[in-house]
Order: sequence, then structure tokens, then C-alpha cells
Amino acid sequence: MGDKHDFNLSWKTCMKLAISVLVVFLVIHYWGAVEGFVGLLLGGMLAIFAGLVIAYIINIPLRFFERKLPGPTGDGTRNRALSLALSVICAVAVLLFVGILVIPHLVEAIITLAQEAPRFVDSVTSNEVIASFIPAQLLGQLKSIDWKQVVNDVAGWLQSGVVQSLPQIVSLVGAIGAWFMGIILAFWFLGEKDKLSEGVHFLIRSYISKSADENFSRATKVADECFRGYFVGAALEAVIFGSLVTVACTIAGMPSALMLGALIAVMSLIPMIGALIGAILGAIIILATSWQQAIVFLILFFAVQQIEANFIYPRVVGKHVGLNGLWPLIGVTLGVALFGFVGAFVGVPLTATIFRIVESDISRREQLPEDGPTPLERLHKSLSD
Repeated sequence: MGDKHDFNLSWKTCMKLAISVLVVFLVIHYWGAVEGFVGLLLGGMLAIFAGLVIAYIINIPLRFFERKLPGPTGDGTRNRALSLALSVICAVAVLLFVGILVIPHLVEAIITLAQEAPRFVDSVTSNEVIASFIPAQLLGQLKSIDWKQVVNDVAGWLQSGVVQSLPQIVSLVGAIGAWFMGIILAFWFLGEKDKLSEGVHFLIRSYISKSADENFSRATKVADECFRGYFVGAALEAVIFGSLVTVACTIAGMPSALMLGALIAVMSLIPMIGALIGAILGAIIILATSWQQAIVFLILFFAVQQIEANFIYPRVVGKHVGLNGLWPLIGVTLGVALFGFVGAFVGVPLTATIFRIVESDISRREQLPEDGPTPLERLHKSLSD
């Protein structure tokens, strides 16, 4: 009788199940409308999302300066404006450093390559030794390139393609506007972060429960530690990687070694493929002056990358997020598979967050009495109440 009584369904449980089934049916049946509404909602929330992302990133150095400038009360709030100003100055300085050091060289190299491309192709195709290593079909295509026609095609695209691309341009302008608005919101989020945090916790305690707020606090604390550790570790790893490339290029006598190191450091912030893209761009820059040095640069890059991948990345990034071995690589792979390009950035810290939450929950369950209720039993009880 006891077992039979335990599995009786109350009318509240039946109502909850009926409403859940109805909601699922409506979502599936009207999925097109639901998808459009969600897309419209997410598009409208782009500025808020951008503000939260920017605020979280700036909050990392902001906390550092608040610790160094605690103010009379010791909590940093009195010097928050100064700490925020210093954080923004650091971010702008990094952007200007990269923009002044890397972008002009890259643009100059592309222009030089575009001007020298016909002469380079003619010299390659006319050299019997080099031409002997090129497949005949590819060699014929290289000789048949009409560079005047290529220039005319590019000019024609610039005339007609820009008009045809107006919808994409308008969408891009809208996204830029949303991110600009996000910058404004980010400053407000950072200035009012204590009040906003208290408000969120108050809403959870008021409308859900105190235990839910405690669980939310624990989860957000773990997520913050993992994401902040990942960003700090990735930035530190990028600086080390770029420094090694700079030293290697300086020893090899490469032109603009500091610029090449800065390029690799910035691009290596993009997981998996970023450093390779940086190497290709660096080779393009060097190729404008010497193809032999471009090959040497690629050899140096791949040698340094092996050191970085096997010794630096697992110890620096893995140490900061609490993942060892191949877990960072697994996190990036799963992140890209699930969320695409964005997943490459959030895959590792998200995996570390889940890993630590599950590990903490398992440790807590090991301390519970063996005859305690299982999660399914607690779920059944909550549905029946």
C-alpha cells in the first residue's frame, strides 16, 4: 500500500503535465512563427547582449584596479570611476598598438602583392626549374590569366556588387549600431553592477526560492571563475606565443619581427585556426619583399607552434580554467560543433564550468546518507506537491 500511495498522481501534477504537453505541441505545430519571434526577440536584444559581453570583458581589468585602488570603504566603489577609466585606457591602448603596428603593414603588403602579381607569375612560369614542379594544367591556367580583365572584373564588382550587397551592408550597419549601443550599456552595467546583482538575487529569492538563489550563486561563481580564468589565460598564452615568434624572427633576421609577433599574438586569441590565419597573413606581408623569407617564417612559426601547443597552452590555459590534458582541446571541438564560430571562444570555459559543477555535485552527494532520496524521487515529489 505504501508503494501504491507513493506513486499516486495528484490533480496538480496532471495539470502541470497537461500544460507542458500543450506547450510542446504548440511550439512544434507553430515552429515557424516561434522561430521568427525568437529571432526577432534575439535581434532586439543584441544591444543588451553586446553590452553584457563588453561589460564582462572590461570587468576583468576593472576588478584588478579596484583591488589596487580599494578606496576608503575597501570595496572599490569609491574609486570605480577611476578604475573604469584605467580599464578603458588599457583596452584602447592595446587596440591602437595592434592597429598602428599590424594593419598598415598588412594593407601595404596586399597592395604591393597586387602590383607585383603579374611579374611574379611571369617569372615563375618562365623559370624552367620551377615550372617543372608545377602541374601542366595549373601552369597553363597561370599563363592564361588576363590581368587587365581581372582588374576590370574587380572594378565592375565594386560598381555593381556594392549595390547588390546593400541588404548585407544595412544588416552590418545595424549590427554595428547595436554593438555601439552595447558599449553605452556596458558602462551602465559596470557602474551599477552591485545594484543589478542585488536585484537579480532579490527576484530569484522572491519568485522562485532561497535555495534556487543559493544554487544560482554557486553556479555563477564557478562560471565566472572559469570564464575569467580562460580569458586571462588565453591573453597570457597569446602574449607568450607572440613573444616567442618575435624572438625567433629577430634571430632569423626577419623584417618587422615585432609586428609579426603582435599579429600572431592577436590572431591566436581565436582558438584552433587563429594562429594559422596569423601565420598566413604574416607570410603575405613578408612575401611582398622576399618569398624565401616567407618560407623561413612559416617554418619558424610551425616550430614555435609545436612548443606552444604541447607545453604552453595546456599549462597556461588549462591551469587557469582547471582543465588538464586534452580537455581544453575537447572543449574547443565540442564548442565549435555545437555553437559554430562563437563556440570556439566559449567551448573551453563552458566545459570547465560543467566539469566543476558536476564534480562538486558528485562530491556533495558522496557525503549524503545512502538511503537518501535520488534526484528522480525528489523530482517526483516536487511535481506532486
